[in-house]
Amino acid sequence: MEGNNHENAQPNTGGEQTSFGAQPNSTDEKNIVARESGVADRVKSVASSVKGKAAAIPSMLADGLEAGAEALRHRRTSTTGAEGSALAITSDPSIAAVTDTLATGMQSSAEWLRDADLEKLKQGVEKQVKEHPARSLLVALGAGYLIGKALRR
Repeated sequence: MEGNNHENAQPNTGGEQTSFGAQPNSTDEKNIVARESGVADRVKSVASSVKGKAAAIPSMLADGLEAGAEALRHRRTSTTGAEGSALAITSDPSIAAVTDTLATGMQSSAEWLRDADLEKLKQGVEKQVKEHPARSLLVALGAGYLIGKALRR
């Protein structure tokens, strides 16, 4: 029979332990705390950067909507003297009315985005989702389908 292999083993009596159950010394603890503090500072920095960029999104969207509305109005007035199919489209009163309605809607959406309280809007959406989850899911699916169809073209 083999003898017990543990008889010749020397216990680790030194101050440093490298096994799983090692007790960290004060230098290790300070390094860990410093790293955690650095990570926390970086996370806070990234979070504030993301928050700043997210706060600028409504303004950028509003600017885009206003530019689109202005382009629609400008195109309608600038092509009235042109030859060809553009003249036929812009001289049609129903097309002109739709274009004007679309431009007006884009302009009012831009104004709403500039004046909207996004925190209040977020709370309203959260309330609707909690009160009517099935309807919210159907609306989200429908909007996703329409956006997907629009982006494929």
